Amino acid sequence: MTRTTTRTCGTAAAGPTSLAAYRARTTGLGAAATTTDVVGLHAHFAAAATIDEDNAHLHAVVAAVLVRARRVGAADIGWQRFVTLIDRHRNNPRAMLNSAVLANLIGIATFGDARDFVTLDDLGDRIGGERLAAVQHRAARFVERDATYPMTTLAVARMVAADAHPVARTSLDAAVALLAEGIDPDQSLPVIRTSAQLRGVVDGGSVLEWRHHLAMIAASPWSPYSDHLLDMALQAELPQVVAVVERFTELCRAQNKEREREQVADEVRRLVAASGVTQRQFAKWVGTSPSRLSTYVSGSVTPSASLMLRMTRTSRLLQERDVHETLTTAMSEQSWGAARAAVDTGGIEGVTGPGARPAGA
Repeated sequence: MTRTTTRTCGTAAAGPTSLAAYRARTTGLGAAATTTDVVGLHAHFAAAATIDEDNAHLHAVVAAVLVRARRVGAADIGWQRFVTLIDRHRNNPRAMLNSAVLANLIGIATFGDARDFVTLDDLGDRIGGERLAAVQHRAARFVERDATYPMTTLAVARMVAADAHPVARTSLDAAVALLAEGIDPDQSLPVIRTSAQLRGVVDGGSVLEWRHHLAMIAASPWSPYSDHLLDMALQAELPQVVAVVERFTELCRAQNKEREREQVADEVRRLVAASGVTQRQFAKWVGTSPSRLSTYVSGSVTPSASLMLRMTRTSRLLQERDVHETLTTAMSEQSWGAARAAVDTGGIEGVTGPGARPAGA
């Protein structure tokens, strides 16, 4: 199942935290974590899952990760900071969503069990793919060891690899959404030119490096660079890269189309406002119905290029020429022919037609 998100790839998302800010914010987390009672912490969240009805599923997510603490190996990918962080916020209901989403991300990176991907799907269904990626990106920054995001890198890699697993129905969508969340289209690395270079990024690149390479697609989703990466991935027999690039390109194109639709609607509203007439009157001037113009104003329908040109010319005409307000009102209420006849015979108050006699003549 494909989950649709609305994150605009062409708009710079929040960039990685500076290393100095990261160190200042996470000072002492690792040392304090060694004294945390993980067994007691698990008992707390397991009990809360049966008491707190509103957040029961979130407490259960955290408990399901903590119960596997004995399996954590020597390679710490953020586990200790994670335990300390949720211990600090164990009684903070406002932090429960962040705690659960972070626990799931840690679970994927640390264990990668089927239950972690089922939980990922459930969280996405509950809060939406866009919001899930935003919370993942924000929460992960509190437990990552450095600004290259090693824990997120491993989690994303496992999400992509799990895409073929029957229980991981949306893991690829979640991985792509998380990649897109941290992309800045203005920050990109030199383009990947060969299959060997692409394989090098696949084998040793961090999620930060991937974001910088995908920034080229985010900045211009219809550029040939997407097809270039796909061709190299096919040549190098990297099906997972093919899947990521295809899905990421689709996402960016869809989001750019939506942003362009919004920009067109903004421009239509600006043209109507600048014309100095009402929306109903403006519709008459451009030869469309008020209801149709309303769909352009709201953005639910995008006008054709020719109609956009007509609205631009009409708005400029109404601004530059002295169109009498009474004449405009009359023309909006009558047919064009009736309005013209009224003008010719002096039938509209205050307007003298060519055949009318001046007052007092």
